[in-house]
Amino acid sequence: MKLQQAYLYCYILFILFILFSFLLILPGNSSALENQMIITSDMQFEYAEKLFAEKDYETAMVEYKRFVHFFPDSPLTDQARFKIGVCLFNLKKFNQAARVFNGIIMDDKENEITKESFFYQSRAFMEMGNTGYAQIVLQNYLKLANDDKTRDRIYFTLARIHLTDLRNGNSDSLALARDSLSKISGPGAEIYNIDQYMDLIVKAERAPKKNPKLAGALAIIPGAGFFYCGRYRDAFTTFLLNVGLMYAAYTAFDNDNKALAGVIGFVETGFYSGNIYGSISSAHKYNRAQTLTILNKEFSIIPRINPKEKNYGISFIYGF
Repeated sequence: MKLQQAYLYCYILFILFILFSFLLILPGNSSALENQMIITSDMQFEYAEKLFAEKDYETAMVEYKRFVHFFPDSPLTDQARFKIGVCLFNLKKFNQAARVFNGIIMDDKENEITKESFFYQSRAFMEMGNTGYAQIVLQNYLKLANDDKTRDRIYFTLARIHLTDLRNGNSDSLALARDSLSKISGPGAEIYNIDQYMDLIVKAERAPKKNPKLAGALAIIPGAGFFYCGRYRDAFTTFLLNVGLMYAAYTAFDNDNKALAGVIGFVETGFYSGNIYGSISSAHKYNRAQTLTILNKEFSIIPRINPKEKNYGISFIYGF
């Protein structure tokens, strides 16, 4: 009997303990629930946009990635992915940015985000110095674009890429740039002020040039090719060096030291060949420099993109 009473007391104490514990925990849980914050997709995206507007691209990219992870079905997901690419671009991580934009392009959705991804990917390749891939991206997009406005923008951007290629020694760049500009529609020609741009290309083509073949022919006389190209110090140095080696080889041969004469003659052959090659190269460099001087003196083409407003433009900076 006493044992049963003991069990009963223990059971009652256990029940009381449970009730007491529940009463202690309940207010804390209620307070925690009241203080808990539920973040919606709009709140997350707005926070990422705020960071992007403040140019905190590193943190903004993290928040956009968090948005894509937690809200993959949101209609803003594509825009968030695009902004991730833009953040990488602004952080100068061009290779990673190009991959992000390529992923958007491969989704094959016909919207403004895909359009901007083509142009941004092309710019990323340009920043990496790969003008060939930059052109390929736009040429591929040209096959898909149906509206004149987009095609005009592609042709104008291709013209800018060709002019950049001019600095890399591509002698056909001016002709390719003119060809791209000539394909722009009538309304587009007015928007981009193509007539003025064409006049500039003509002026650059008519800039004073040096004939590479003539420079090579003149180089038969050591230094004359450099002198023709306006490189007077190089011409003087080349003349003295080649004449000095020729005289040294002659003196050694005259003193019956044929081995030394042969060595000096071999060395002189290299310098003499370099004199001819250098003269031809100098003519090409002179011509390219003249063209670039005119282009930079008249105006520079600077891409102007506002990813938030999704628009694109070209700023012309005139030099006086």
